[in-house]
Amino acid sequence: MKEIELYEPVRKWLYQHVGCTDVYAEVWDVDVLGTQGPCNVIVELKTNLSFKLLDQAIDRVKSGLGHYVYIAIPASTARDGDEIRFRGLIKDVAMRYGIGILTVDVPSGTVNLKRAARFNRTAVTRCKRGLRSIREGIEAFSKDQIGGSKGGDTMTSYKYTLNSIKKCLREESLKYECKNDGWMTVDQILESCETHYAKPRTSVMQILRFDANKTWCESRKVGRACYFRYKGTLSHVDELNMQQGIGQEM
Repeated sequence: MKEIELYEPVRKWLYQHVGCTDVYAEVWDVDVLGTQGPCNVIVELKTNLSFKLLDQAIDRVKSGLGHYVYIAIPASTARDGDEIRFRGLIKDVAMRYGIGILTVDVPSGTVNLKRAARFNRTAVTRCKRGLRSIREGIEAFSKDQIGGSKGGDTMTSYKYTLNSIKKCLREESLKYECKNDGWMTVDQILESCETHYAKPRTSVMQILRFDANKTWCESRKVGRACYFRYKGTLSHVDELNMQQGIGQEM
């Protein structure tokens, strides 16, 4: 079983039973983030109950990232298995830090609330101190992510920006009526694509010149102006790399 199999049932549970208006995945290093008014509901996913999972949850509480913090693991198939797992130290830690416990029956997609999370007042203190809210880490693609994904499988701001540029250049190259044969300046690209860069013009020009991106992008200079164009012939591997946003990140 993989962590990503827990995400969809938890996502639905946050909408239906907690009343979250939006649910995001992989925001900063948090698996699942649900928002309900001013409250942030955090759920950390793991396929096994472990000290690492508890440590993550305690960190979310102490740092004030979440107003409510939960851990979610697969439901036990053994009789009274969940009751046995959550005794002793696990119960004491959960009670001390107000951590909620969820078990997920993956085949049925059912989430069972074993222990409700307690309101975390540290989150209020964090806000009063002017520290960054986890909501600042929400990206345009955060709703399309799958919680529990491994690092290489998750979308990043760089990948999102690069994929947007690739799509823009590819669509331009398919416009046969265009007299420029698909060539675009950085300024023309930025008119169609949003980026996460503070200095988008310089940064976009740099990433399009990376060796790793030359498999799908070609460039030329006319006078003092630089032009870029999507290569019309890509191998199947290059096309997959393009979709996954593989390349050097800045």
